[in-house]
Amino acid sequence: MNEKLSWFWFTSLLEINRKTQGKILSAVLHPEELRKLNEETAKSFLNKRQYRLFLETRDESYICKKYEELKKQKTDYIIWKEPDYPQRLKQIYDYPFGIFRKGRPRESRLVIAMVGARSCTLYGREMAGYFAKELSGRGVLIVSGMARGIDGASHRGALDAGAPTAGVLGCGIDRIYPKVHQKLFADVEKQGVIYSEYGPGVEPFSFLFPQRNRIISGLSDGIFVVEAREKSGSLITADCGLEQNKEIFALPGNVTSDVSRGCHRLIQQGAKLVSGPEDILNEFPKFRVFSHNVCQFDKNSLARGEKMVYDVLSLEPKCLEQIASEARLPVTETVTSLYYLKRQGLAEEILKNYYIIKI
Repeated sequence: MNEKLSWFWFTSLLEINRKTQGKILSAVLHPEELRKLNEETAKSFLNKRQYRLFLETRDESYICKKYEELKKQKTDYIIWKEPDYPQRLKQIYDYPFGIFRKGRPRESRLVIAMVGARSCTLYGREMAGYFAKELSGRGVLIVSGMARGIDGASHRGALDAGAPTAGVLGCGIDRIYPKVHQKLFADVEKQGVIYSEYGPGVEPFSFLFPQRNRIISGLSDGIFVVEAREKSGSLITADCGLEQNKEIFALPGNVTSDVSRGCHRLIQQGAKLVSGPEDILNEFPKFRVFSHNVCQFDKNSLARGEKMVYDVLSLEPKCLEQIASEARLPVTETVTSLYYLKRQGLAEEILKNYYIIKI
């Protein structure tokens, strides 16, 4: 049996986690060696469930049948030795020996993972979409976990920029989770790429998601936490990033908000505070040479009313009346100034009469 099929059997059909795979390989050296062991010897390496799967799945015809099913599902399986395997991911110590893929990867000189709370605030959702769109527009590839909240908003922001994005699942490559992301799943697959360590049929068990997080960070050059509670899976991704020597970024939020406490703790511990895309890009000076669309803006070139309105805008959405009050301008003049700022790409109306600055 060829090597790729041996790894497919070992990493997928036996349903053994990466840590146990490593322990087994330290003894048998190669999956094919394990497959050919006699039953008694195999028992010494495997628990009861793994041993049952070993007996049920090791026949070569069964393995070939399962592998052929991947093609019908338009799914690729790549082992760590192949040139198509993600090179950034291969640099982490516990990289998957094999990974499943839908769509096509796009090369990028800078990859940023954007993660955060599933139950996020409107501010968090809007900021995730904004930053993903802005960074994607400058050639950055956005990676996230395809979950609700910040993940979904990050993927959508990249897609809205007409850019590819990479999703990493915490379940089988054929499972759409959550189900409400069916369209997002299709769009990411069409415009970018979806990865999973887990083969078809694996359900989204909660214990798989922390394992998935190391792949999100492993694919990236930096991790940007948009919103996170104090005990959040996003912080696991940040911890994985620290172990992998990645840059860590965090977006500040309302000091009374539960979903920003994790971000504030990261900042206290040394993560870079992010107030605009430049704060991320500045940490990667080599990439700046290739980054496009970086505009140099002098606000003194604005008309008086526009400058007064621009000065009170921020990344936190403000309603029209609040902007007019802080700028000390009549509402009618504020509306006119906002109109011209939007035309120049300096402000964005994210909801009716709610505006943010565009950096």
